[in-house]
Amino acid sequence: MSFKADSLALVTMINTREKAMIDKNIDLVLPQFSEDATWINSQGYLFEGKKELEKFHLMFSENDSLDYYYEIGNPKIRLLDRYNAIAYYSWKMFWFKKENPADTTFKEIGLMTLNAQKQNEKWKWVAVTNQHTPWFYKNIEPVNIE
Repeated sequence: MSFKADSLALVTMINTREKAMIDKNIDLVLPQFSEDATWINSQGYLFEGKKELEKFHLMFSENDSLDYYYEIGNPKIRLLDRYNAIAYYSWKMFWFKKENPADTTFKEIGLMTLNAQKQNEKWKWVAVTNQHTPWFYKNIEPVNIE
């Protein structure tokens, strides 16, 4: 039963992150990270610590000239044990100019990999890695090589 509850808690955290990105409410998502969390963005930059993650996320929400459309696919959760998990989900972020929302300037699509630890009975993201992918996957399915 605990694994089911833990999986649900992690999916809820991911859905909260999507809402925070859409609403540009970074305060909604920051409590999900451990103080020493790390984040590697899709361009390969490493951010260390919750304060740097906050600055990184504020670059999205406080941009003067660009805005974005954000959507995620269905999360896939892999519980490693009672205290460790990995979560995956596809994401897309289509950037447009605030002065002309019909003008999409850049389309980013990728896969998010989040490592979570249960700390004091509460899940926290401890390490996140992003990578660009050519397609947006609503569901992440294993591939078999024939």
